[in-house]
Amino acid sequence: MKKPIAQLVLIFSLLWTSGSAAGKRRPDGRIVNGREAFDGEFPYQLSLRRLTIHICGAAVLDGSWAITAAHCVDGHERKPQEFSLRLGSVRRSSGGSLMNVRTIYKHPTYDPKDMNFDVALLRTQIGALTMDPNAAPISLPESGEPIVENLSAVVSGWGHMSSTESTLSSVLKYTTVLTVNQQKCHRNLMFHGGVTDVMFCAAARNTDACQGDSGGPLVAQGKLIGIVSWGVGCADPYYPGVYARMSHPSIRRWVRLLTKL
Repeated sequence: MKKPIAQLVLIFSLLWTSGSAAGKRRPDGRIVNGREAFDGEFPYQLSLRRLTIHICGAAVLDGSWAITAAHCVDGHERKPQEFSLRLGSVRRSSGGSLMNVRTIYKHPTYDPKDMNFDVALLRTQIGALTMDPNAAPISLPESGEPIVENLSAVVSGWGHMSSTESTLSSVLKYTTVLTVNQQKCHRNLMFHGGVTDVMFCAAARNTDACQGDSGGPLVAQGKLIGIVSWGVGCADPYYPGVYARMSHPSIRRWVRLLTKL
């Protein structure tokens, strides 16, 4: 059973990382040394599934809309019927509710070569994502809202638990990270293309540099400040995890245009 899942994860990773820059910028997929969540602790957390297999994290925005990373759905926008969302459960493969994705919207300026604007919206049946009593939306930051250095934030996901183990976690894991100075982050990742103003970094020494499942939520002060995007290596303090910046004006305008949120 483990072998097919590992093969599918590898296939998706290879598809996502086409292009020279993306070959260095690997979609992020691990919670290292995280703690197991209990039922109801992360009501906004979703498991994005393709052909019944968990491929990414996502987050509830309201009853009809979820948000994830663009690289999680890149190339499959016209096949939303292949995707579903598990909500209301900390278990990756059981519990909660399963809802079908009806429409996929990738950010119009997403670039798979450099992972810029790595955000996608998923539309479901009206009210589907708040029908489960253990599911609830997460708030968004205001447009242009700054992310201060050393801000404590929580990232969660079902990703690989170490850089050498390709098995997904069966139970949702989470850990606390701190946001990194933007200039320092850019310098650290210079040889991997650096970061743009649509991205920001967060890290935690000896616990989590890869940050979590691709497309998963990074939450601070009750707001979804970031979407897990890409990383270099795993659990390396010199290479912090990189997130899509949810407060970036171009992202917030686009989200508001589609969802009215």
